[in-house]
Amino acid sequence: MNLRIAFHIFIISGVLLLSACTQPKKSTVKSQNDKLIAQANVAAVEEVPTLSEIISVDVGFTRLHEMVQATGYAKKLEEEGPYTVFAPTNGALDRLPPKMLENLKKPENQKKLTSIISYHIIPKLINKQDIIKAIKEYGGSVKLKTIAGDRLTASMKGDKIYLIDERGNAGRLMTNDIEASNGIIHTTESVMMPN
Repeated sequence: MNLRIAFHIFIISGVLLLSACTQPKKSTVKSQNDKLIAQANVAAVEEVPTLSEIISVDVGFTRLHEMVQATGYAKKLEEEGPYTVFAPTNGALDRLPPKMLENLKKPENQKKLTSIISYHIIPKLINKQDIIKAIKEYGGSVKLKTIAGDRLTASMKGDKIYLIDERGNAGRLMTNDIEASNGIIHTTESVMMPN
């Protein structure tokens, strides 16, 4: 009889030991799952493209991408920022005088091209609502300081926002608040020209 009791105690002890050993595995699996979920969340945050990446892959910016590449601004638009880019679309660049874009891409005109690109970049984050609020607070228009120190004027006509360059040329903002990991893009229907 003692052997039978000892056998039952052995079996019960084995079951308890086995169940005790499986508990940490569940918590280990759970903690591993938590780590994978945390890593996936970090990866999702990191997958937001930079300004440079958006400009390089969006078919509406192929000509702008060529200009950015020719100036070396591709690296600048990879940096932390934040930057606000008023990005002329292909249509806006097509409205430039014939051959102007090709001439601007020549090495001897790189300084001029760089000044045009920098005239479209503000060294801080400004979304559409920020622009509207500033226009209203400043009596109908607001000056925006570009990365090169020049000024663009933002104003409204009806519910549309317009940029006006130093030469008096105006262009409407079309698509607003395209978010990047290091800033924001607003598309424009015109190319802004510094003096």
